[in-house]
Amino acid sequence: MTHYICTGTCEGVSNHPGTCGAEDCPKYDSQFESCDCVDGKHNGRQNHDEKSREPIKI
Repeated sequence: MTHYICTGTCEGVSNHPGTCGAEDCPKYDSQFESCDCVDGKHNGRQNHDEKSREPIKI
């Protein structure tokens, strides 16, 4: 299923297109990128460490 991700440090994930709203993220106010991955790894475009934290769901 298509979802939308922020490739900045907030690692936001949304089911809808939009822009990053995390003021401390370098991609703040930038458009999310569409992603069709099924494994939650976003084809390596986000660098979260799955053991330490999960991406932010928006």
